[in-house]
Amino acid sequence: MSDEIRENAVNGKVWDDFCDSLKEAGQIIIDNSTEDIDRLEGFRYLSRLTRGELGRLESHGAAYARILPIAHNVKIGCDNPDALYQGVSISGTFDYRIRGPRGTVNYLSMNALSGSFGLGGAPPGRQGSLAFNDPKPDEQVDVIASATEPERLEPGQRWLQTGPETNQIVIRNFYLDRSAERPSELQIECLNGPDETPPPLSAQRLTHGLARAALGVHGIARRFVDWLDRFQDRPNTLEFLPKQDGPGGWGDPTQAFRHGYWTLEPGQALVIDVPPIDVYYWNFQLNNIWEESLDYDWLQVTVNKHSAVYEPDGTARIIVADDDPGFANWIDTAHHRHGTMGLRYNQVVEDTPPTLRVMEVADLPSLR
Repeated sequence: MSDEIRENAVNGKVWDDFCDSLKEAGQIIIDNSTEDIDRLEGFRYLSRLTRGELGRLESHGAAYARILPIAHNVKIGCDNPDALYQGVSISGTFDYRIRGPRGTVNYLSMNALSGSFGLGGAPPGRQGSLAFNDPKPDEQVDVIASATEPERLEPGQRWLQTGPETNQIVIRNFYLDRSAERPSELQIECLNGPDETPPPLSAQRLTHGLARAALGVHGIARRFVDWLDRFQDRPNTLEFLPKQDGPGGWGDPTQAFRHGYWTLEPGQALVIDVPPIDVYYWNFQLNNIWEESLDYDWLQVTVNKHSAVYEPDGTARIIVADDDPGFANWIDTAHHRHGTMGLRYNQVVEDTPPTLRVMEVADLPSLR
């Protein structure tokens, strides 16, 4: 560690640089929004991203990895309201064992990832992936995460491939019914790390942690503004994300993910017909322009395979409107005039696209 790093950390310059960088991130919000609600949610978005990125400073390093939930309400890239996201910072130079109760949640996955959304970071990539369907009573998860395939696995144990560039593992628990399902309870152990306890906070770790947090806030905010730009000229449609943003990036490889930009005038509704489809899981959700899911704790802004009400032919008809029009599968716009939206298919057998149309709310009774 250089004397300059130590000096800048202890005299406050590192903190000042971090605060200045956060201030500059506000320009992303100003440049990409005009309406009050978008601006207000945009600045809150930056505060949420900051909270999430600063959490990395609590890590003692890859040799002391811990599985932690993503901070509450840190919403990134069309976050799934049906998901419990967990992440763990690792290094591909170490081997790990992940184990614990599988839980009863509908779907569990692990993805070994590399890269970063932060400015100047390597592009997102995935080295290995595991999926756990159909929970069994008292099922236990036991996974070895390593760059080299183990010579022998214990009964029931599985291998998650990592690589030299792997820097994190993301765990997804997908619910069909949060009120009835229990998520996994997993722990991680570094198998070939040091025996001693973690070292104290160093000037270098603080310096790198704050710099990485600031780059993360900028990078995430800019990346998902690009998603908005990609679909804004094709409003009220749902199309697949490019491979580098979906299955080829940090997306779950078992998912087919459609995305779009929605906009409605007062008195209008967006009608989305999701056809009968052979799929393990699906959900539709409404987001704001920053790709944050709307407030699913209090409002009906999402529907999934379990919660949907179906037409006689198996179609799920979804109605996006300001007020409840008296149809099943109503999605509340939450006082927004526009935003983004997503439709996920998990382990789809054969894709059949949805149909979308804008109608006057007054004409909706003709659909009955």
